[in-house]
Amino acid sequence: MAKGKKTGGRKPGTPNKVADSIKSLLNSLLPEDRLAKNWNYFLNHKDDAYRWKAHELANAYMFGKPAMPIIGAEDAPPVHIDISAIPRKRERA
Repeated sequence: MAKGKKTGGRKPGTPNKVADSIKSLLNSLLPEDRLAKNWNYFLNHKDDAYRWKAHELANAYMFGKPAMPIIGAEDAPPVHIDISAIPRKRERA
């Protein structure tokens, strides 16, 4: 990007043809009734791990993935990095 101005790519509002073609292909391969049947199968699977993973994926598609907070030790001292040993100029060999 040159000085905050868009210099290439699609114009704003132009649809992404590749994404649209992939979506239409997937919609033809997995019609809604078959897709619903697959979701129902995995959400009611006898294995708890399959059910939980399907539940997580369904929630992520419906509500978006939750933000991951950055957690660190409260009492940890700040990290100090000493860069004084790095030479300022390259020495010629």
